[in-house]
Amino acid sequence: RLNLSDVYDGEPCFDIVWSYGIALNRTIRDLKYDPAFNKLAAAASHLPPNSTFYMENFTYSNDVILERMYQHLMNASFIGITGNISFNANGIRNAEYIRIQQYRFNISNQLQKFDIGYVALDQNGQSVAFDFLPGESMETLWPAGVPHDGTQKKSTITIEPGVTAAMYILATLGMALAIVCFIFMVVFRERKFIRLTSPNINYITCGGCMVLYTSIFFLAIQSTDETTTTAICNVRIWLWAIGYSVAFGPVLGKMYRVYYIFNDPKPNKKIVKDWMIVVLISVLVGIDVVILVIVTTVPELRTTAILKQSTEFPQTVTGVFQDTTINYIFICDSQKGYAIWHGVLFGYKGLIQVVAILLAFGTRKVKVKGLNDSKYIAAIIYVTSICLVVVIISFATLRDEVNTLAAIYSLGFWCAATIILLLVFIPKVYVLYKDPLGENIFPATVVQTESDHGKVLKLERQIKELQQQLAQEHEEMRQLCSKANSTDDHCVTSERNLNSDSNYSTLHSSCKTVL
Repeated sequence: RLNLSDVYDGEPCFDIVWSYGIALNRTIRDLKYDPAFNKLAAAASHLPPNSTFYMENFTYSNDVILERMYQHLMNASFIGITGNISFNANGIRNAEYIRIQQYRFNISNQLQKFDIGYVALDQNGQSVAFDFLPGESMETLWPAGVPHDGTQKKSTITIEPGVTAAMYILATLGMALAIVCFIFMVVFRERKFIRLTSPNINYITCGGCMVLYTSIFFLAIQSTDETTTTAICNVRIWLWAIGYSVAFGPVLGKMYRVYYIFNDPKPNKKIVKDWMIVVLISVLVGIDVVILVIVTTVPELRTTAILKQSTEFPQTVTGVFQDTTINYIFICDSQKGYAIWHGVLFGYKGLIQVVAILLAFGTRKVKVKGLNDSKYIAAIIYVTSICLVVVIISFATLRDEVNTLAAIYSLGFWCAATIILLLVFIPKVYVLYKDPLGENIFPATVVQTESDHGKVLKLERQIKELQQQLAQEHEEMRQLCSKANSTDDHCVTSERNLNSDSNYSTLHSSCKTVL
């Protein structure tokens, strides 16, 4: 037995079910006693010819049954729990007014039904006016504002197509620039000036910039799948961290080589060869790998995709019925320490740049073309520092703004990679254009070498003159001692000293030292 007290709006609900029951009962009677109607209903349900239609065969696609039930429903008239039940031609219940109620939480925080007003109807069932009951108003009816009609939906949004297209264009242009620089080094690597700039190391710079540009592609890639987005988040971090070290490491290594050569130069100093710079780059990349392996393998630190409501586009309302869609986005995060280990990565990159600044300052007076990149390195450090600061700020403040964050990240990494390529390779192109054969690479050193050569020739002439003078003095002393029959002790000692080559050796050693 139905207990109406346990059902919200139990009285009108009973009357509605009873109305449909009357309509259904009369339709079943028509199927039984009206063969023509039964035949039409069977055809509407695509039953075999001469089949009998029963209500058990009914589907909502059978318009014949639906139309007959609607007619019987409109003709229904009975006394229900809520009063006289009948409907006009528009399907509206015949009544003088309609009571309007609203479910609210009472002071005991329990859901309760409250009367708020009524709608007066005319003879045709059309609403004439709505009146609030005393104490009720729009403010009490909708305290938080009038809600949207329609069904609320959820949607996962990604980066806008325009932003994605711009990111792909920037990354493609950057890749093309890196390829052009690589080809330039391959074509002109045998030129004297290019050989001096370590072309093999420059190849690594091109490769690192390509990795940075590739990270932009992965920033543009978006997915509404949690597993795919998690993989993309981790690939992005690996690409930009390692790409930066590979792109900037060669510049740092060559700066250290110049500093090592010209700071406190010594004849027995070992040469810093290209393979040593490769080792330095490997160390930088190795530090990145250690940090990234730790944060990838430790579950609490591992980067995952987390779904949360968008603050950039919280919701969208569309259609006549104002259907509301709540927008969600995937952000890259971890259970704990996400900002901390990102700070470690960014801080490590900043430390590399500080070291590069010190090396550039220490080699600022070196004038050999092709060796001294301190001015360009300073510009690279300045621009990349700004890019990293902007990226860090956007990472800390705009993580929920998918379009803004993607645009700033992409532009920051693109500027860093592009500035490295331009300031490393454009000066080389210019010098090669001005001096294709490399004849003016060491102008100051050549002049100095000619001056030293003149000094050597002058010293050699002086040595020959001194040797001739000593030979003459030796001959004169020998003749004097011969006349004295070489019996004088002083004469013997003097002759022995003159026959000694110590003077020649001393003078020759001094000349060698000068040379």
